Amino acid sequence: MKLYSLIIAVLISISSFAQNKGDYYLKLSGGKVSFGSGDIGGYSVLIDASKNVVKKQKFGLDKLLVGAELIFESGSVNPVFVSSTVSEVYSKTFYHVSSTNVWAKASYYPFKKIVSGFNIQIGPTLGYSHRSQEGSTLISVNALGIATRRSTLTFDNGITYGYRISTGLEFAVFKKFLAGMRMDFSNNNEAEINVLLGLKAGIRL
Repeated sequence: MKLYSLIIAVLISISSFAQNKGDYYLKLSGGKVSFGSGDIGGYSVLIDASKNVVKKQKFGLDKLLVGAELIFESGSVNPVFVSSTVSEVYSKTFYHVSSTNVWAKASYYPFKKIVSGFNIQIGPTLGYSHRSQEGSTLISVNALGIATRRSTLTFDNGITYGYRISTGLEFAVFKKFLAGMRMDFSNNNEAEINVLLGLKAGIRL
């Protein structure tokens, strides 16, 4: 319940940003995620709401945004066995993970004159993950040497907490719109290490 309350609070904040004039930003990102050592691939969608707290720009401090991002990530390894050999059936396994996270962060834009739009973002995360994998398997082989695999799944769901670091570039498109790219690294208490490569679009309100 605490997580869902936090998500609702973030959504209310986003709505509040949209209703007020000022140096506020709404951004939408999406991209491909590599889970763990890279064996599991997936996708991510991210919704960001933030405010610039720098009133007067100067060298080394273009913008400093403070806000939160709502993150949805999902990935799986889902092998299909058709007329498989015994070695193939033993070597492949099923795994799935999906998570919803809230990332409270600060976004630092250091170089207005040199590389405008370059940013570094960092902060803690809190979320909930759904994980399922094969707990046990039963493999049988017929007279033709074709193997059949029967699996029993185990589930490990729960609250996660950790940190996330991101870097990227943003480019002005028209007066208030922006587009860019990002690369994220995240880790949590379940040792779920994710790497994201994605694109973003946003608006300054």
